[in-house]
Amino acid sequence: MKKIIGIILILSFTLGILAGCTSNVNSEEDTNEVESKVLENVSINVAAPSGAPTLSMIKMFKENPSFGEHVNISYESVKSPDLMASRIISGEIDIAVVPTNLAATLYNRGVDYKLAASSVWGILYIVGTEEITGWEDLRGKEIHTLGRGLTPDIVLRYLLSSNGIDPDEDVTLTYLGEATELASTFIAGRSTISVIPEPALSNVMLKKEDTVILLDLQEEWSKQNEGNASYPQASLIIKNELIEKHPEFIEMFLEEYENSIDWLSLNGEKAGEYSEALETGLSKGAVVNGLNRSNINYQDSKVARESIEKYLKVLFDYSSETVGGKLPDEGFYFER
Repeated sequence: MKKIIGIILILSFTLGILAGCTSNVNSEEDTNEVESKVLENVSINVAAPSGAPTLSMIKMFKENPSFGEHVNISYESVKSPDLMASRIISGEIDIAVVPTNLAATLYNRGVDYKLAASSVWGILYIVGTEEITGWEDLRGKEIHTLGRGLTPDIVLRYLLSSNGIDPDEDVTLTYLGEATELASTFIAGRSTISVIPEPALSNVMLKKEDTVILLDLQEEWSKQNEGNASYPQASLIIKNELIEKHPEFIEMFLEEYENSIDWLSLNGEKAGEYSEALETGLSKGAVVNGLNRSNINYQDSKVARESIEKYLKVLFDYSSETVGGKLPDEGFYFER
């Protein structure tokens, strides 16, 4: 019970055919085996938190592509972190997009999932109403951000420190509970500098026209980590049982997910329509205006691994519990 509660709290605070010709006998055996697999009915539950993770697979959510008549998939955009965590732990969800550090925590605590790909590469921006020239201009300023110890706070502290700014001495960090509260505080003028994530930022920029993006934290991360495009904030995990029993399906699903993300980059208007039709909480305007800033890009675990390891190391150094007490080993990664 303590393990389950711990994982739920972490989520609340952050939020894989070889063909050959042999004898006729072997051919018949192979055919029968394939037919047996094809005829097996499989029900699969796919889930993603609302926001950029849901947007990463919005085409699949709306169009429900076929993986064969015996494969039944349900898609769900989950707004409650507690519900998402409990359903992953119980095994109800087979495939999910989750915060990458949650994926590590689940793995380190024995929950049977592997990380197959990373897809959301940071959505954090420092915004204000006046231009600044760089990090040094933040010295002495008050910055509103998300709660202490959350991954956005750790990323911000890491980047402040990397640019010579002591986050506890040189700036005042004022913590709010969630992105919507940050947004409303900034719009109302009660904050002049804030760290606001997408998609909340798109709504802010629609309502407060003098909003200026002061620093793109993804670009700033890249400057500190040569060779890493950004930090993999959210990743796709798959239940081990599904990987072992249905490898052909996993291959098809990952290809479809990658294709859907490629589609997304060229079809913002349609993605916005899909989002509104599915009532995900993201308006068409927010999707269109914020898509480029949502940094949705498919990288399988083999390609993304270096970036994942760097990101998790930064989180681990701040607090080992953010990744489940230790850095995950090779078994964490599913490679196709």
